[in-house]
Amino acid sequence: MVYLKPINILWIVHFHQPKGVFPETYKKFTQKATLPFLYSINNHPKVKLSLHFSGNYLVYLQNENKEVIDLLRKMVGEGQIELLGGGFYEPIFCFLSREDSLLQLQKLHQFIADHLGFSPKGAWLAESVWEPYFVELLAQSGYQYTILEDSLFENAGLLPAEIKHPFLTQFNRHSIYVFGYHSLFSKEIPFKEIKDIHPSFVQISHREGMQIVCIAQSGELYGFWPDTREQVYQKHRLEDWLHYLDENSSWIQTRFPSEFIDGYWPVISLPSGGRKELQPFCLPHRATLEFVSAQNDLKLRFDADRFLKFFKGGNWLSFLSKYPEANYIHKRMLQVSEKIRSLPRELQEDIYDSILASQGHTVYWHAYKDGLFGNYIRDNAFFHILNAEKMIRERAPQLFSPIENEDFDADKFPEIFLRSSRCSVCIKPLLGGSITEFNFLPTSYNLSNTLRRHPCFFPEPIPPEMYVEDWHQRTVFLDHFVPLNTSLYDFVSGSFLEYGDFVNQPYEIINTAETEKGYSVLLERKGGLYFTTNKFNFTTRKEYTLTPSDELQLQYTITNEDNIPIELLFCCEINYSILSVDSPDRYILINEKRFTPGMTFEEEKVWEWTIVDETRKVKWQWYLADGPLHLFHFPLYTLNYERGLFGKDYQGSTFEILKPFHLYPREKMELKIFSKFANS
Repeated sequence: MVYLKPINILWIVHFHQPKGVFPETYKKFTQKATLPFLYSINNHPKVKLSLHFSGNYLVYLQNENKEVIDLLRKMVGEGQIELLGGGFYEPIFCFLSREDSLLQLQKLHQFIADHLGFSPKGAWLAESVWEPYFVELLAQSGYQYTILEDSLFENAGLLPAEIKHPFLTQFNRHSIYVFGYHSLFSKEIPFKEIKDIHPSFVQISHREGMQIVCIAQSGELYGFWPDTREQVYQKHRLEDWLHYLDENSSWIQTRFPSEFIDGYWPVISLPSGGRKELQPFCLPHRATLEFVSAQNDLKLRFDADRFLKFFKGGNWLSFLSKYPEANYIHKRMLQVSEKIRSLPRELQEDIYDSILASQGHTVYWHAYKDGLFGNYIRDNAFFHILNAEKMIRERAPQLFSPIENEDFDADKFPEIFLRSSRCSVCIKPLLGGSITEFNFLPTSYNLSNTLRRHPCFFPEPIPPEMYVEDWHQRTVFLDHFVPLNTSLYDFVSGSFLEYGDFVNQPYEIINTAETEKGYSVLLERKGGLYFTTNKFNFTTRKEYTLTPSDELQLQYTITNEDNIPIELLFCCEINYSILSVDSPDRYILINEKRFTPGMTFEEEKVWEWTIVDETRKVKWQWYLADGPLHLFHFPLYTLNYERGLFGKDYQGSTFEILKPFHLYPREKMELKIFSKFANS
């Protein structure tokens, strides 16, 4: 009989759904994954494991499914499970201020202690994202250890066989323990058959010294998806794995990480990083393609392992430069968070909870699907940002003046906010003098929360008929100069010919003022139209005015500054999102006709139209003082990829207001557009 030395299994499973997903998603996740998994574990009381539940998911369970809470409390009391803490709303801490990071960490720690009777010693870090200074944040919040992917330890120079125990890592005078989880086992268990897993454990058992095998997984693997549900429960793979652990408990012992943090362990310094399979997506699109190509070439070498362990993608913060929309939400979140800290402490707590809810990591990055590309995820983040801003305005209105000039996104160019009682807009002179944020304040709703059709990397060839890229961001009041025969399809496909240099170029702030009409901003760009190799000078002025009655008025003055007449089509582009393409309570009214945001259409002789979202009590009216004019309308979709299939995500819709012109030298053209929220 072969003697097998003991090995220790540290099994961690993470349960989370981001803020902003539909209630039915929470319910499905609970019924299909969380409960079946917990009951399976409960039937094997000798198996010990660690569980992590994000704070917002625990709140959902507390309100909607006490069965899970009661079961967790029972299993904690019996010593079968150990709970991990972390950031309450599942943030990634490099996106947050130090103050907000500590609040996130302490909030979940306290919630678990109060509601589940357990004081967590370990912290779960979203997507295994790590920065060395996290040591200080975790230690100051009462945490003693965390779990990270083995690739970070290999980046630090360790061999896979050396990742067999915890390590001590330090920052300044703080320290915590770090465990490296086995990324391959974490993917294979319990989906591989036991006969294929057993030899690996036998081999590990024959190694010298103590052996810890850490496995860290998402709870979604345990039944949330139909294919995994079939394997885990119908093919009994989870039950087989649990039975294997029971039968081999003489040499395979399931333990908690906290059982190993009182001894002496080597010190390690881990580099910045995150989950290995996600690191290519941090890079700009072209670099992602080059990275994956180079990585695949390396894998063909017989000695690939020598190189791949040092082969890293971009820093996680690079997502903010890759996706301006994510950067915008991020900087608005930080702006409001700073304003909260300027309030007296007794006024901060409930406002802080709203801003913390906007810090969940999902909205700030993207890989194959969801994340930033989920419109409901973006909407939820903005809802909490605007809700926090609304509460601050009620308690300290001086912090949000009716007109405010501030470089809140740290790009060295100012943005301008105009605010009334029910409406606020953010004007970005650097981005074509357009509006990047158009808010209906009573329901904390940003209706310009759209997304450009970004280039994306997928593991399979993209169906060409499904894929369109945009060369500019999708904001409100973008200025196109195009040929007179430009069609609706040209805009839908992004194949139109742009003559002007106004769309994504900077406008100069000429003046900001309080007038008898309201608060106004005058912007100007002395730009040009380009035919062949010649530039023809054109000037576009945009004057925005927000009235006390919540009406936004925009007056264009476009001047031919050159010495020849020019005839073109001016298109004012308006991008908006009411989240659904075909919901019966979200629609558009034009010329007594009803359209949905998902329809592609053109309409002649339009004076006015109304965008309605009954779910958020919005009736958004538009009026053309210089009408009637021709309108184009079309939806914007990006691609997603999941389990071998491509799909489409709705990101918003576009109006193009068309005004043909023939301007002689020094001649001007005007266009007035009014917008107002007609109800509250």
